[in-house]
Amino acid sequence: MNRKRTPIFPKKTILIATSNAAMAAYFSRVRKDCRYVNMTVQLLTADNLDELIKATGKARIAGKFASAWALFGLTDFNLKPADIIAAQPLAESRKVKLGWVSPNISMWLFLHLKELNMYVDNAAQFDLALSKVFPGYEPTAEFFTNEGQDLHLRLFSSFSSAVLNAGIYNKIAEKKNGIAATSFPLLYEDIKDLCGEADLTHNQKLLAK
Repeated sequence: MNRKRTPIFPKKTILIATSNAAMAAYFSRVRKDCRYVNMTVQLLTADNLDELIKATGKARIAGKFASAWALFGLTDFNLKPADIIAAQPLAESRKVKLGWVSPNISMWLFLHLKELNMYVDNAAQFDLALSKVFPGYEPTAEFFTNEGQDLHLRLFSSFSSAVLNAGIYNKIAEKKNGIAATSFPLLYEDIKDLCGEADLTHNQKLLAK
């Protein structure tokens, strides 16, 4: 008697799109380190936030992605918090989710290390703080693909602290600007929903450092 096989359905796919080369390099490491096989990271060309949203929307359709995120830092396009609010209708119309950090990706990485109890909009302060912990740090694609390629793994054990600290900091930012300082916790929720738990079994030696 033939046994019935349980059908295996393909996982829904997620697109992480950005025009920031450093951010693309970092999330490419996230994809590789965690073995998120149904995540795609694309570096797009865009001169402003509207162009990034539209390019991400086109990529979503072309790749038939179940979920698409446009990632950016406020420093990428010299944005103000109000510009994110203004861009949300366009993003919704293109079925694109906005993943932002204020002012740049260094702020998100810093939250893995320490809580913030005051609003900081100077990217250089975050860059400097991280360089003291991780010598040679700079928010560039070159760093994340070379000497800093293991940074994601080194910070991984502090991920829950980053989410907690982001929640606290977002309340401070919302009081000041009417919008959160980062939506990355929502981004990672979506990644977990679609990609499942991170598989770090091949990185145990690095995690043990």
